[in-house]
Amino acid sequence: MEQIPLFNEKMKLAQKAAMAKRWEDFKKIMKDDQENLLKQFDLFENSAIHVATRSNSPRLLRELIEMLPKEERWQALCKENREGNTVLHEVVFCKKKKMADVVFEIEDELLLQQQSSSLEEKRTLLDMRNHRGETPLFMAAMHGKLKMLKHMANRTGTRNMEDFRKHLHRSDKYSALHASVMGQHFDVAIWLVRMNRELAMEKDEKELTCLQLLAKMPQVFRSHTHMGLVKSIIYHLFPDNGYEIEDDENFQLFKHKSDVENGKLDERKLAKSVISRTNYKFWKRFAKEFEGIDHMWKEKKIHKLAECLTNILVHYDFSWQISHNEYKRTTMISMPRDPISVAKRRRISAQKREERRKNDEEPPERTALLIATKTGIVEIVEKFLDVNPEAIFHVTENNQNILTMAVKYRQKKIVRIIQRKGAIESLVGQISDKGRTILHEVARMDYYKGEHLAGVAFQLQDELRWYDKVRRLIPKHYNMHCDIDGHTPEDMLEMEHDGMLKEAQKWLKETAQSCSTVAILVATVVFAAAYTIPGGTENGTPVFLHSHVFLFFTIMDVVALATSLASVVVFLSILTSPCELWDFHKSLPRKLNLGFALLFLSLMTTMLAFSATMLLTIRLEWKNWTSTLIYSAAFFPVTIFAMIQFPVYVMTRSIVKHLWKQIKKVLPMRLVKCFTNLN
Repeated sequence: MEQIPLFNEKMKLAQKAAMAKRWEDFKKIMKDDQENLLKQFDLFENSAIHVATRSNSPRLLRELIEMLPKEERWQALCKENREGNTVLHEVVFCKKKKMADVVFEIEDELLLQQQSSSLEEKRTLLDMRNHRGETPLFMAAMHGKLKMLKHMANRTGTRNMEDFRKHLHRSDKYSALHASVMGQHFDVAIWLVRMNRELAMEKDEKELTCLQLLAKMPQVFRSHTHMGLVKSIIYHLFPDNGYEIEDDENFQLFKHKSDVENGKLDERKLAKSVISRTNYKFWKRFAKEFEGIDHMWKEKKIHKLAECLTNILVHYDFSWQISHNEYKRTTMISMPRDPISVAKRRRISAQKREERRKNDEEPPERTALLIATKTGIVEIVEKFLDVNPEAIFHVTENNQNILTMAVKYRQKKIVRIIQRKGAIESLVGQISDKGRTILHEVARMDYYKGEHLAGVAFQLQDELRWYDKVRRLIPKHYNMHCDIDGHTPEDMLEMEHDGMLKEAQKWLKETAQSCSTVAILVATVVFAAAYTIPGGTENGTPVFLHSHVFLFFTIMDVVALATSLASVVVFLSILTSPCELWDFHKSLPRKLNLGFALLFLSLMTTMLAFSATMLLTIRLEWKNWTSTLIYSAAFFPVTIFAMIQFPVYVMTRSIVKHLWKQIKKVLPMRLVKCFTNLN
């Protein structure tokens, strides 16, 4: 069958001109062949009028439409492409609001000049929907075009909320607010919910509100963004306010908007607003000069807008009020019939565990507070509990509360928030419909996400630490409580972590064996160096005996030998350890960290001894540039060793944090006692 060309030669020339953004040439081609204006221009079934919107030139768009006879102009405005978009749908993506004005002006002219009934019965361009049921206003909100959205909204008249709201919904119950939240266009979402607060309580086809959607997006909040020291400093230098500005021409912070309307904005607030505006504009312009800083600026803008939207939406979430609390003054504890041996625990097959996990499938959580708890969004949880303090006691259908969610999803920051609220004692006694306490939930691996730690041994240590911390929160008799399968928390801990334990044992043995080999090699080298004294001897006395460099060499060699042999002893003790589960809580990680520290010290002192040997052998002056070069070369391997993230640094950091917490607790008490004694 013979195929007919879809586009003629003139259309191809016009396509090339449009792709190259040569709009004058594009206009000339269309003017010479006006019958192509309404024909298919590309594979998306756009017309030349659709394509003209990409020029962002109101004059070009008007001229192309006016090339058509008056009776065909309405058809040109209403013509749909493959997605069902009219010209006004495509205008949404333009930067200039005058592009929409051109379409509106031509539409008004047609309505005035042609009073035929056929035209009057047709819907306006703003009412027309594409194949997905989206109006131009909906598309503007979905794609984050706030200025165009507000401009088109003025055309509809936002005073009539019912007329305005019909433009903000798609045929599948999906609202423009949901679309803007999913697209992370939070400035649009803030404007929409302030224009119509009923949108905040609406649900999509999956029965999710916008706050529930936001609670599933931890990446848009600061608490889930990891930054280095330099980036954190730059991030904190950026202003905290001003990101929710409506537009640059009419600057006004939302938090001051109500005061302006009520006439209560005093001079102090006005001055603060002006300072905030100046600071915001300065950093905004400065960020545009540097790509990395601009990326961080946009990141903080998203974080602040997400927080601002959260502060609004939490006031309209009432899902927590449907709770399944059962007041129990005493809780009956199910005691184990017989103690389960370790061998019996390990005989539980993987198939039975999989069957149990299938039976443990939980219904999807619908409460925004608990969704935010699962994802670890601190900002939503804190604001939610500030607005609705009683929501902390909300209980789900399967008898789980906020503490249960935070514990089993390893959200330690959320647990600290609950502790600050003083609600731990009221929440720890909750037992789920499966008969599990929060200690059972800690022991389960179903919701475990591996931390960024140095090895499996330290991941297992982190799990045991978390289990031990939760165990201290609950009453002691809960340690003996059995779930519906007859397992205590300790039983479940050993069964669930059996695979991780085997991996940790293997990793620990291999690491200790490799490091002990390196330590023995270092000990051999420095031991031999002690008998080959630099410079030799005369009558048994070292030639450089009275040199400070020789003394330095001697000290470094002795320290290197002592630390390398000590590290060998530490690694050998690890190799001979039974490596039981709770050995990974403190004992084995401490030994491994100590071995790493001694090995690092032995390598460093070995290189220092080597540097001293070179200085003694070739007799360089201390202030000579060559000595600096030799020291730099000597420290090069040590620097590389230090840059590798050995667990010793994790250990050191945790020790420093622990000591600082203890100092902060003790210091105020000491100061109070001192002042008391003085008085």
